[in-house]
Amino acid sequence: MEIPKKILLVDDVKLFLDMERSFLNRERVQVTTATSGEEALKILRATRQHLVLMDHLMPGLDGASCCRQIKQDPALFTTPVVLITDGLPPEEVELCRGSGCDDIIQKPLNRSLLLEVVRRFLKLADRATPRVKSRMLVHYGLKERKTLHDYSVNLSAGGLFIETRVPLPLESIITLEFFLPGAEKTVCCKGKIVWINAEGSPFNPALPPGLGIEFLDLCRHDERRIQEFVLGECLGEPLA
Repeated sequence: MEIPKKILLVDDVKLFLDMERSFLNRERVQVTTATSGEEALKILRATRQHLVLMDHLMPGLDGASCCRQIKQDPALFTTPVVLITDGLPPEEVELCRGSGCDDIIQKPLNRSLLLEVVRRFLKLADRATPRVKSRMLVHYGLKERKTLHDYSVNLSAGGLFIETRVPLPLESIITLEFFLPGAEKTVCCKGKIVWINAEGSPFNPALPPGLGIEFLDLCRHDERRIQEFVLGECLGEPLA
């Protein structure tokens, strides 16, 4: 039997939580609710959620600030977060976009809009692949210059973690080039720094100082090569 996907609804107004839950009552999903950003973070760190739908305007930790913490957490950053706004001025909308959220939708919500968003992101979650340990020499740098080189710690179909003490800014776009173990051709693509494991104040103490990088423009061939490598590592099979 298919396991229901988990959705976290976050809003400080119970009326909106009840309405959003009612929109989803015919879907095969498991809904959890939170009434604050702080509560949402506790839930996310305790149980994996496949999608977060969160109101931006909440007292205390608002939606954008909560989303920023999610996207900077190595255990949570792949979780899709959709922020819900209500007639915000342009500067507030930009604040939401800068938090790293995956989408922004506006109130008033209706069932059709909410279901379209939920189905779109849960379908993306189905394609998620695991993360495996992989030590590869990665040449990288800002813009088109690959002036730096360090070793990766792990790899997934969506990105990799590089061990480094070079202080590149969060959300910088970089150029990457590396060989998959056993491969004859390099993988070349752009990447975005989506979280930083800073020395002295790491987000993940189990990892060395370094950069969490999301792949941006993988060609289909390289994307397939990485997926096959990750799957092979999970199954204990070498790269063909």
